[in-house]
Amino acid sequence: MGADATDMTTGPPLRKVLGFALPLTAANLLQQGYLLVDGVVVGHWTGVDGLAAIGAAGPLFYLLNAMFIGLGTAFTIRLAHLRGAGDADARRGVVLSLALVTVVWSVGCVLVATALVDPALAVMGLRGQLAHDASVFLSTLSLGFPGIFGTAAVSAYLRGLGDSRTALWVAGFGSIANAALVLLLVAVWDLGIAGAALATAISSTAALVVGLVVAARKYPVARTGERPAVRREFVDAVRLGFPLASQHIILALGIMVLVWILQAFGPVVLAAFSIVARVEQVTAMLFLDFSGAITAFTAQNLGADDQPRARTGLVRTLGLTAVLTVIASAVVLVARGPIAALFTDDPATRALTERYLLIIYPFLALYTLMVVLHGYLNGSRRTTAPLICTVIAFLLVQIPFAYLFHGAFGVEAVMWAVVAGWTAGLTYSVLCLRRVLFVPQVHREVVPT
Repeated sequence: MGADATDMTTGPPLRKVLGFALPLTAANLLQQGYLLVDGVVVGHWTGVDGLAAIGAAGPLFYLLNAMFIGLGTAFTIRLAHLRGAGDADARRGVVLSLALVTVVWSVGCVLVATALVDPALAVMGLRGQLAHDASVFLSTLSLGFPGIFGTAAVSAYLRGLGDSRTALWVAGFGSIANAALVLLLVAVWDLGIAGAALATAISSTAALVVGLVVAARKYPVARTGERPAVRREFVDAVRLGFPLASQHIILALGIMVLVWILQAFGPVVLAAFSIVARVEQVTAMLFLDFSGAITAFTAQNLGADDQPRARTGLVRTLGLTAVLTVIASAVVLVARGPIAALFTDDPATRALTERYLLIIYPFLALYTLMVVLHGYLNGSRRTTAPLICTVIAFLLVQIPFAYLFHGAFGVEAVMWAVVAGWTAGLTYSVLCLRRVLFVPQVHREVVPT
């Protein structure tokens, strides 16, 4: 990819945002396609219990993944600032710091997943066969943690340089391999949910090897020159990434609380919520990619000292987000029956899935607009604002709402709690943006290079 394609400081703002976001969306479509295949295969070959086990294990993996998501985004923001400022010399220190973080985190997560998975499932209130199946899934998945986190690090590096297309090819390779392997290991060899986890572990490791080779060839890092400031870059990444990581940790812990609430209703409810979570991932990914694109776009343009251009990109992206959200919501609402039937033949699970989709999808714009606003805040290095938003929306609104009302109104209280959380989150994000968006550029925080 040429320099003009990765430079987001020139050209039509919305076109640059879309040029960055759409390859990410294509990569995520492949990934979500794998997840859909995984869900369909697991649902039909292991039944409702298999879906419930994966749904129960999901928050624990997300918790392990949370810190790295935040740190990876911090490195992306830092690299984008350097790209916008035209400073390529400092990249070596950033890359070495990112590599160190990836290795340490991967090894640590393997040890944690091996030693603490069973106690963590017990804290969530899971017992018996469900807990055993969830433990098998996580323990097997931990074999692929180096590949999973390593591939995420390569993607963070490429996105920070403005090259989302190469990130697409790396992620696409892993997703296609994943889908093929899950069909082989679960549907053909009948290895159950352990086979689904093993498919992810193998494909992620292969994607890491491909990603490292491609990134080294396209964007080689100089091995000579001034001593890289690895420690400084690490400290800056931790400082910038800690609020982002904390945001994901809060979400993971909150989801664990929701699983604790839902498990009392039985495996059918857990299975239905697992299905809806996958549908949400598919419909929200374009808007999450818009958020990531706005983060890189804002970081590059603030690095180039052009705040008006950063504002223009945000406003135009918000308008497109609103239009596309209406379309996505309408499609899901009309097709909610076939969507539920795709995952399971169980009538109770299908009915509950349809009801959940009918409740939350008319309000999807509350979520999509919020995440795009968070992209601008992150690109402005105001990463604490999305963290506070998550605390308010999730910990202070959604979780208490679900806990207080699920006894009186049943599982639908947990569904409406999602809408209440989205409403609170968007409200706070708009208030934050009004303070941040019009701050003169001379007051922005700059990390010396």
